[in-house]
Amino acid sequence: MKKFLLIGILILSSLSLAAQMNIPENVEKNINKSARSFDGSQRVNYINWQKRSYLRMEEIGKESGIPEEEFIRIKDKLHRMYGSNYAKQLQVLSDEINDYKEIVRRVQETTTQGTAVVVDKEVNQKAKEEITKTLNATKIPKEILEIYQSSAEELFPNNYPKQKQYLDICVRDYYKILNIIRK
Repeated sequence: MKKFLLIGILILSSLSLAAQMNIPENVEKNINKSARSFDGSQRVNYINWQKRSYLRMEEIGKESGIPEEEFIRIKDKLHRMYGSNYAKQLQVLSDEINDYKEIVRRVQETTTQGTAVVVDKEVNQKAKEEITKTLNATKIPKEILEIYQSSAEELFPNNYPKQKQYLDICVRDYYKILNIIRK
């Protein structure tokens, strides 16, 4: 008699605990389907474990700071991989969120570097004028200067400070190369 009373109390407490865990109906159905192979208290424990795991996943999603639609994509991916095993999904969820954040960081870093190429118009114009002065003041043959200049324009389109830097290096190194050729 005591065993039945104790088992009844355990079942009632687990049912009341399950009632406190509000999860979507489809999730609950999936968990119940996956628990068919268990019996008695093992089944109840398994169901509660999966429900707690699902609820913890939802908490982590809200705390993660990633957009909700991205979190839904991550959950869908994990569901395709692990089915209704929410405990396993919970184990890898933090890795998936960290991967997403790392990708976002790299994209932002790349985007930021891409915008750093834009040069101020005044600086650009001043460098363009200095390039003309540099090319006119040197004794390097015009054909070679044209090759250097076309290479600079190809490497740094619309970025005259970088073109000037490149041309200055080319002019400086021209005489070194010329001495090597003469030997």
